[in-house]
Amino acid sequence: MESAPHPPLLERLFSESSGDLSRYFTRRHGAGEAVQDLVQETFLQMARSLEDGRKLECARGYLFGIARRISQAAWTQRQKDQNVVPFDPEASNSHGEVAIAVMPGDDRVTEARETIAGLSPLQREILDLRFSQDLSYAEIAQVLGIPVGTVRSRIHHAVAEVRQRLSADASGSAHLNP
Repeated sequence: MESAPHPPLLERLFSESSGDLSRYFTRRHGAGEAVQDLVQETFLQMARSLEDGRKLECARGYLFGIARRISQAAWTQRQKDQNVVPFDPEASNSHGEVAIAVMPGDDRVTEARETIAGLSPLQREILDLRFSQDLSYAEIAQVLGIPVGTVRSRIHHAVAEVRQRLSADASGSAHLNP
């Protein structure tokens, strides 16, 4: 039997991206064994794609695209199995969802997270892929299946909206506390 056609690529992707994928899934599904199962499934699907002869322009972006689909499928299955609401990072708790660590007394961080939570799901996802996962615009475009220019525009608009909301909140609270 012939060996896999791209083992060096898979090995490199695993060493460079398995930690990022673990954090990606942990933020969406909570810590636990399920995270490692999701990471493993992501790499298995990547290996199958490479075996089928798929040519990749951006392997990391393609990998996170697989991860995104696996994450969505896992949530769909979890909803069917447990009848839970979709993942909302701001509503996370100690029952399997991720609690985001905030330094005590740092109201700016809390305010920023609340502001980001008020964005549309796609805007939150694009900001997460760019700033938490450190994906390039091209990688994000591949993950979401949209043009790079659209990624740039959506990131720009999401950041501008966060800035606008935070400055409006700051000026509103300044008027309340002279």
